[in-house]
Parts: sequence; structure tokens; C-alpha cells
Amino acid sequence: MSVKQPTPLRLRPTVGDAIGTTAFFRNRVLNETLLNELLISGRKHYSILFHACSIGAEVYSFVIQYLAGGFNEHFSLSCYATDKQQDFVSYADHAQFPQEILQGCSEAERQYFTIDNGAVSLNSNVKRTVEFLPAADFASFDSERSYDVVVLLNALVYVSAEMQAEVFDRVSSYNPGWLVTSGFHQATIKKDLQRNGYSPVETAMEEIHMSWTDRLREKPVPQEALPPNIFTDWSLPAFSEVPDYRYRYCAIFSKDGPLNA
Repeated sequence: MSVKQPTPLRLRPTVGDAIGTTAFFRNRVLNETLLNELLISGRKHYSILFHACSIGAEVYSFVIQYLAGGFNEHFSLSCYATDKQQDFVSYADHAQFPQEILQGCSEAERQYFTIDNGAVSLNSNVKRTVEFLPAADFASFDSERSYDVVVLLNALVYVSAEMQAEVFDRVSSYNPGWLVTSGFHQATIKKDLQRNGYSPVETAMEEIHMSWTDRLREKPVPQEALPPNIFTDWSLPAFSEVPDYRYRYCAIFSKDGPLNA
């Protein structure tokens, strides 16, 4: 993005040992790139499922960028969101956040919030675009309906590599279009996605990768330094063309294009 944007304010809600680290506009480039992919596709409506939505900041950010960017003039959205923790889902649905989050928002983004007694809430145009589903674990989620886009960000580090494979097999059954994912087992991501017909969308791939500013580290986190509930390193190095980087460092995948070798 050509104009420097405010740094997102990191939120770290917890319920027991569950951590829902999130931020409003955590990765603006990712949202913008996905929205442009949907625009180019040319359809008039898309359904999107957000797994592991935490307290809703990233879901609402996506909707704000959809509205602020004028994409609503070209296609409509039905967004659905859920999380394993019902407390997170309920908080997200209530849609009131500390006023400090505005420090990480641009002037245009702030127009979609209302300030009231030291808290901020989302305006009705944003709120009515999202339906929060009952709490559900992405690892066991089943759906009789399909979703054009499934978003699963920064959550697969909490499951084993074997469970990650099962998750993608399950997600693929109700996702015929785009998969948006990051924070996964990099060693097995390529075979997990290729097995299910997903190929990388390379548009703005490096810029998206480098926009995960709260995850970028010069050195990886050693396995022995990880908490017992985290199965793989959540951090990212600077972007480079390492083996399989198109899968390891990508965040948007599609069933529409040819698979990369």
C-alpha cells in the first residue's frame, strides 16, 4: 500500500489457557488483496466463514475495508464468524471495544466506529454484514452449506501437523473457492493444500507476508521455548524464496488456478 498506515493496536484476550491475539487492521494488504480477487472474479455475492475469529477485530476490519474501498458497489457479502471460545464470540457479537483501538486506525477507518463513554462500537453497516455463529472448534467444524471463502488465521499452530492435515481435508469439503490461512505447520502445508486442490494466489504475496509485523522475527522460536499448547513456531522470517515459499509464505489460496509444482 502506498500510504503508510497506523500500526495496529495488539489485543490479547484470554479465556483460561486460550489466547485470542488479534488486532483491528492486523494485515490490511491481505484484506485488500482478497477483496480485489473477489472483484476480479466477477460474481455478485460471496459467503465468507471466519474460523478462530477471537473477539471479532479481524472480521470487522475486513468488512470496513470492503465498505471503505467501495467494493459493496460491485458485490455483496454474507460474513459468518465463530471461535472455539463462546466468551470470545459473545464479545465479538456485542461489538464494543476499548477506545484505544482507534490509535491503530486511519481517519477513513475511524468513520465506521462510534465513540460512547470511553468505548467504541461498530456502525450498523458493518455490524449487519456479520453473523456470529455458536462457538465451534475449527478442527471439528462441519457444514452442510458451502462458503466461497474460508478464513483460518494464526490458529493452526495450536494443533499437531496430523490434525492440520485433517482440518484442511475437512475445510475443503465446504470450501469450493478461496482459503485464507497463515500461522501453520510450514513443513507440511504444501502437501496438505495440494491434496485438496488449493494453489497459491501470488498477488502481493511478499507484501502480505511482510505485513505480519507482530510475527516477524530475525530468528525462529526454538521448539523447546514454545508453550505446551503450541505445536509449531508462530513466527515468520523476512520474505525470501526458500524452498516451497509459495506455500510457506503465502496466505491466499484458490481452487480455481493450476497447482504449482
